Amino acid sequence: MSSKPSPRRLPRPTPPASSAPEAEPLLALGAPAAAAPSPDVRARLLARVRAERATAAGTTLPGWRFDSASDQSGWRPSGMPGLRFKTLSVDQARDVALVLIELAPGARFPDHRHDRGGDEGILLSGDVITGGRLMRAGDYYHAADGTDHVDTFSPGGCTALISLTVRAWQTWRSPSPS
Repeated sequence: MSSKPSPRRLPRPTPPASSAPEAEPLLALGAPAAAAPSPDVRARLLARVRAERATAAGTTLPGWRFDSASDQSGWRPSGMPGLRFKTLSVDQARDVALVLIELAPGARFPDHRHDRGGDEGILLSGDVITGGRLMRAGDYYHAADGTDHVDTFSPGGCTALISLTVRAWQTWRSPSPS
């Protein structure tokens, strides 16, 4: 068995430290020119920057109001275990109230008849059984005036956005904040 000598590897030469900064401007000259963003992209970007600044500063445009389900202020106990409400708006002229309802895991909503107008809502998070159906986040329902709302409970807890008549809301709301 013959043994060949292994080839000798020479170390790579390292460029002088001063050559890299000198090469950057030359490389930049060879790069293609960046295209300006389209007017639509520019407008959306500027709107986003303005919105983030306004949000950080807590400013609101005249005639606007904002709220959040995650903001704990404004939630009111219902007097029923695991059930609370947050009134977002009440429009007496249109007889419409917009309310957030939260059910804790395993909580039940009391059976009731829609005798002061129907209601409708969309499940924002969690799950709830109502109207004989299992609803999950994103699902919508409408219960017409004169219908019965029975067997409503949430296996894992939920938050829903509900629109109902002011007359109906006045029968459910609680007078004291949580």
